[in-house]
Amino acid sequence: METGRPPVTKVMEFTKVDLRGVKPGGAGWPGARAAVTASMAAHGFVVVAHGALDPELRTALFDRALPELYALPAETKRRNVASTAVPYQGYISDGAALESLRVWDPTDAGRVRDYGNLLWPQQQQGSNPAFFCDAIVSVSRNLVELEQTVVRMVLEGVGAREERVDEHLDREALTSYGLRLWRYGVPPDLDTGMSLLAHRDTCVTSTVVQHEVEGLEVQAGDGTWVSVPPEPDTATIIAGDFLTILTNGRIPSCLHRVRTPSNRERYSVALHCRRKDDTLVAPMDELVDGEHPVIYNPCVAGEYTTFRYSEEGRQHGDPLKAFCGVESQLHR
Repeated sequence: METGRPPVTKVMEFTKVDLRGVKPGGAGWPGARAAVTASMAAHGFVVVAHGALDPELRTALFDRALPELYALPAETKRRNVASTAVPYQGYISDGAALESLRVWDPTDAGRVRDYGNLLWPQQQQGSNPAFFCDAIVSVSRNLVELEQTVVRMVLEGVGAREERVDEHLDREALTSYGLRLWRYGVPPDLDTGMSLLAHRDTCVTSTVVQHEVEGLEVQAGDGTWVSVPPEPDTATIIAGDFLTILTNGRIPSCLHRVRTPSNRERYSVALHCRRKDDTLVAPMDELVDGEHPVIYNPCVAGEYTTFRYSEEGRQHGDPLKAFCGVESQLHR
């Protein structure tokens, strides 16, 4: 449980896997796959170097698109209403300390244009919506490609069959993406620097890109909190609850938080890969055997997410185990 005391965060050397130029089946694939899988299995996260966001695209995103977005009036930003009944999917605000908006289907230029016109209805081509939408679509397409590379590595690395990996990566059938845009103001508690309390994500993965100011902290496998530097050529891929189910517990869902000891304003983006609400999530058959008995029962993605944020779900230290763990009494 978080306390009012300044949290202890360790400066730890962890593997940063360089994925620039690495392609499936290429010479560098086996080594990179082994390193990515080892980090995800041990900690539930991996930090990768990548070329997804070049300097020009980073500048477009963090120096113009996000500042212009968050300069809009609060009543305008509240138009970002969730497209699903699942909680916390639209605009989130904690006053000046934290704001966040989500762009659904961020690789679909048409959907993103509709989103931009929702926020800037008085302006048309060549103005804020056009620039914002171009930046969001470009960023999202590049991050989706990076995320799918990492997930393919992880699933291959834990022993999933190629057809099951391809099935999971079939976006039209099973998965969807959302890009969450974050603005953090000065932390409300200057002593701790805490802006967002420790939590796990109800998704498959979260791909986090930070801008200039520190903030993302992840819990390593030994329980140590680790600060991830906001290096411009890196992204942190964080395992969510659904990846834990798919891999039958081989990849743990990562506890993470946001803490900014320097007490500065910061921006970040997180690409979330979700299983569609009506899809069944279950351990892959080949990852269940005598040495690895089944840990989780199949569950409907949207039902679990709703439970996670319900009053009942909040009472459990391990809501995933409570909801669909084989030893749970809730959903037998």
